[in-house]
Amino acid sequence: MNVPLHKDTDEHSSHVAFALVDSSVLSKAKLILSYGDQAEDVQLDLDPQRHLEDGRKVSVIAQQFPKPLPREEASVLYGPELSYVQYAVSLTAESSLCIASIQGVDYPIRLDLAPYVAGEYEVRIALHRKTPRIAEGPLEPEQQAMVKYAQVNTVHIMLFPSAAPLLDSTSAAKWTRNHHMFDSYGRRGFILADLELLSGRVAEMFGPGNHNLLELFTEGRLDSLLEEGLMAVVWGLTPWCYSLYSPPNEQAAQVLVWDKLGEQPVRQAIYYIDPKVQRLSIIPANELAFWADCIRKDWPVVDVSGEGETLRLDLYVQIAEAVNELHENPIPSFVLTRSAGKPDMIMLMANVVIVEEIDFPMS
Repeated sequence: MNVPLHKDTDEHSSHVAFALVDSSVLSKAKLILSYGDQAEDVQLDLDPQRHLEDGRKVSVIAQQFPKPLPREEASVLYGPELSYVQYAVSLTAESSLCIASIQGVDYPIRLDLAPYVAGEYEVRIALHRKTPRIAEGPLEPEQQAMVKYAQVNTVHIMLFPSAAPLLDSTSAAKWTRNHHMFDSYGRRGFILADLELLSGRVAEMFGPGNHNLLELFTEGRLDSLLEEGLMAVVWGLTPWCYSLYSPPNEQAAQVLVWDKLGEQPVRQAIYYIDPKVQRLSIIPANELAFWADCIRKDWPVVDVSGEGETLRLDLYVQIAEAVNELHENPIPSFVLTRSAGKPDMIMLMANVVIVEEIDFPMS
């Protein structure tokens, strides 16, 4: 099995991540702390309550931070917390960490978070489960089965000094529910828009009442809405479950593990955004065919606070490695950022193929 690992060290964090298609192989895995001398290794349980035994896609993230990420923010990024353990450990410059006893993997996976400053540390291991928002409403029977297929477990391993402050009162921006959305989209894709501004502009252009915005867009009659910075579009997707992250600021974005997301974006898009827009609704594109109904519905919202006029959307894809004869499985994530200045041109994201010919009942 080829497990992708990546080391990224800077002044803020050091982290390693990989993903597997079946979490059950990690249910009895151990986090091994070695000292590089005659001292005995320390073995820590990853999943003492065996939440991983039921088998879902799983992302394993190991991070070294100068202070811990608050648990409520980790739950925004990775889903509700299933379990939580914390261990006190001592580290030296020769210390190393690895994960061993993974079923079907006959070698330990190194977590190269070193070099360590000798001292006392805490190791926090939290298990999270992310479920698509579509599951918050009624589902068809086949959709219920697909919810489990779409769910992603995360094993979040965080290492930080024992003396680290638990809270930072100077940090104003926190990850909230309006900074991350995990849901499914159909083959048409989705739009991002300030629904109040957009609906008012549509009424000005085409009058009140119902409209088929899909047809109007195909005819090129909605291009001005892109030029006015009232919407961003993602056309044509593999029906799948995607995360969409909108970091509250640059500092908060540093907790995103780029190797977990795929290290480099596979697709990029650039849009103009009206300076008045501070929040964007996420609307499945097929809903645009019935505009009068669409604007009455309650859509998830992401915050895009700031004054910048450039909206950038990057798509990262992490591959969950095959185990137990299961096929590899992609874990796609969009990252939405706002920056100063007006873009020279608008670049749409269209025809995004994550997997070929997939039939996803939740679409």
